[in-house]
Amino acid sequence: MRIVRPSTTLAAFFPCSAVVAKLRRALASLLILAAFLASAAEMPLRTRVAVANGHWLVNDLPTNPSSAAEGLLMNVRMVNTVFEDRTKQAEFDPGDNTARFIACISDYADQGVNAFTICLQGGMPGYEGAVNSGFEPDGSLRSAYLTRVERVIRACDQHGVAVILGLYYQRQSAILRDEDAVRAGIVNTARWVRERGFQNVLLEIANEYPHKGFAHDIIRNPKTQAALIRLAHQTAPGLLVSASGCGDGNIDREVAEAADFLLPHWNGTSVEQMPLRLGLLKSFGKPIVANEDDKTGTNAVAALRISVQNGASYGLLLEQHNQRFPFQFDGAADDPGFYAELRKLTSAPNQSGVGLDVRDYFPPPESQGGWRQLTSPAEIRTLGGMDHAKLDNLREWLLKSDDREFAAVVVRHGYIVLQVERGNSAATDSRRVASVSKAVCATVLAIASEWSQEGRTPRKMTFEDHAFEFMPWAQPLSDPRKSRILVKQLLNHTSGICPEATGAPNEGSWDYILGYTGDPRTEKLAFDPGTGCGYSTHGLDHAALVCETVTGKPYDQFAIEALFKPLGIEHWWFQYYDWKFGRHPSHGLGMPARDLARIAYCMLREGRWKDRKVIPKWFVDQTGKPTSDVKTPELRWRLNPQVFSHGWELPARHWPESGRSGDGIPADAREKPGSGGQLIAFVPSLDLVITRQTGSSGEWPFEDYLRRACAAVDDAKH
Repeated sequence: MRIVRPSTTLAAFFPCSAVVAKLRRALASLLILAAFLASAAEMPLRTRVAVANGHWLVNDLPTNPSSAAEGLLMNVRMVNTVFEDRTKQAEFDPGDNTARFIACISDYADQGVNAFTICLQGGMPGYEGAVNSGFEPDGSLRSAYLTRVERVIRACDQHGVAVILGLYYQRQSAILRDEDAVRAGIVNTARWVRERGFQNVLLEIANEYPHKGFAHDIIRNPKTQAALIRLAHQTAPGLLVSASGCGDGNIDREVAEAADFLLPHWNGTSVEQMPLRLGLLKSFGKPIVANEDDKTGTNAVAALRISVQNGASYGLLLEQHNQRFPFQFDGAADDPGFYAELRKLTSAPNQSGVGLDVRDYFPPPESQGGWRQLTSPAEIRTLGGMDHAKLDNLREWLLKSDDREFAAVVVRHGYIVLQVERGNSAATDSRRVASVSKAVCATVLAIASEWSQEGRTPRKMTFEDHAFEFMPWAQPLSDPRKSRILVKQLLNHTSGICPEATGAPNEGSWDYILGYTGDPRTEKLAFDPGTGCGYSTHGLDHAALVCETVTGKPYDQFAIEALFKPLGIEHWWFQYYDWKFGRHPSHGLGMPARDLARIAYCMLREGRWKDRKVIPKWFVDQTGKPTSDVKTPELRWRLNPQVFSHGWELPARHWPESGRSGDGIPADAREKPGSGGQLIAFVPSLDLVITRQTGSSGEWPFEDYLRRACAAVDDAKH
C-alpha cells in the first residue's frame, strides 16, 4: 500500500484550530508549541490520578465535579498518536504526528475528556504490514519510541488528563520473541513509569487480551493474564493496572479480580445490551472504564448516556478518523454531536445550563411537589428511556393481576414513568407493607451501625457482632444457642429463629417473639445459627430491638430521624408489640408507594441523597450479594438461600423448582416482596425503581412485575 506523507503546512499541522477559532494557526502558535515541547521535560508534574470508593480522582478531587459524570473517567482511544512504521521511515514523520495530537489536547480536555488511551504497539492503521512497537524483541524499551510517549504523557499531565498506557497489541505482539520477553516488557514499562515520576498513568497490559491474534498464550489466557497484571503490581506498587476485553463487554473473572479497574470494549455490543453487561461487570465491585467503542454519531451519544446513567466511564474510538492513516486530530470537530453531549454530561449545571441530572436529581417531599412525572409518550421515550407501549401493557397487567386495591409506581432516571392506582393513593396511603418492611428495617439497622462507628450512638455495633448482646429483654436466653447468632443472621434468615417454617404465627406479644410463652416453636431454634435458612419475620423483630439498644431510641423514632425525614418521607405507620417491659415497635410498618420509592432510589444512588450520605455505601454494596454460605433450601418455601442478603433479596438467583424465576431480571437487581402483592425493588444497571403497596396479604407474581418493568426499558430510543 502506498503511503502519502502528511502535509506539514500550518493548515494541516494544526487542524483543530478551525474548531476553536475558525482560523488557521499562525507561525507564532508553532513557535509556542515548539517551546512547550522543548521545555516539557523541565515542567513539574502536576496531575495525580487515583481511585477512591469506586470514583476517579484527580489531585484528590472527583473528576467532573457536580456533573452527571462526576467520578467517572471519560476517555478517547488515541493509540496511534505515537505511531511509527519502521518499514516506511522516509514517508512518515512520527514526531510531527505526535505534535499534531498534542496541539489539540486542550480542545479535547475542554469537551470533558479525562483520559486518552495510547499504546506502545499502537492499533490497526488501516493497512497490514506496519512495524510499530516500543519494544525490542527481548522486551526492552526503544528510547526513540518512548520519547514520543513521554511527550504525550507530560502534555496530558499539564492539562490534568490521565493516560491509559497500553502495552501489547495483537498485530505487533510477535515482535516479542517469547513469554520471558512479554514479562520483561511489563517490568520495564512499569519501572519506566515509576522512574519518570508519572502519577497520571494507568497501565493496560493488553488491548483485548483474549484476541486470538496474540502470538503468546500468556497474554490470551485469563489466568496468565491475571499473573501479568500482578507482575506489574509487584514491580510498581500503587500503579493502577488492568487489561481490556473484547467488544462483547465481557471480562474473565480471573482478570477482573486481579485488575484495579475493568476495561470492557463495546464494539460488538448494541446499546440495548449494554445495561445488562454493565450489571454483570458491577458484580466485581470495581470501577468500569470502557476504553473502546467504535460507535459514532447518535449511536455513540446513546452509548455515552447509558454508560453515565449506569455509573460507568465511556471511551470513544473514531477508528476511521483518529486511528487509520492519515491520522487526524481535530478536537471537538472529530464528532461534533458526541463531543457536545460529552461536554453536557461532564459539566456542572451552572456551567453548561443543560447538564444531565440523572444522578443529581432527588425529589422534594410530596407536600412540596414530590416526584417529577412523565406522561407523554415522547417524554417517556426521550427522558425516561422507556417503551410507552410496554408500559401501557404493564399498566393493564397490574390491573388484571389481582382484584386488590393498590398503588404502584415505576421510576426511571428519577422520573415516574408509570403510576397506577386502584383505591389506594400512591402519595398518602400508608397501610401495612408486610415483608417489604424487612428491607427497610435492615437498611435502618445499617445506618445505626454506621452511626455507631462514628461515635454517634450509645453502643457500637457491626453486623458481625452477636445479636443478643444488644437485647437485654431476651435474658435469660430461651435457647443457649441464641448467644451465637450474629446480627447479619437476623437479616438473611440464617439465625435459626424461624417459627413460620413450623407453622407458628409470625406476630404476637414480645414474650412470644422472644420465646417465653412455652411455645417450643419460638423457644427453641430450628437449627444452629448459620447452618440453615428459614424465612423469619421474628428475626427482623429482633433486629428492631438491636437497633433500639444501639441507638438508645425506639426503632420507629430512629428510622424517622435517620432515614425517613432525610429522604422527604412524610407518611408512615408502625406496628407495636407489648410485654412487661412496655410497648416497643416491631419492624413492621406501612408506607405509600411513592415514599417506598424514595428508599429504593436512595439505594440506587449508593446511599446518597442530595449532598448527604444517608445509607452507608458498604450496605448498598453488600446487598448485591448473598450474605451467607448456606446452600440447603430455605425451610418454608424451599427457596435458594443465596437469594437472601441483608434484608433485601436477589431475585435473579431464584431456583425454578421453588416456583419463582429470575429469568429476564438483571443480576444486580434487589427486591423485597411482601405478602399481598407488595414490592420494593431497584436495578442499578437500568437506573430503575419499582414499588407496589396494597395493605393486604396473600400470594402474587412478584418477579413478573419486576421482569415486565425491566423489559420496558428501551434506551435505544433514548
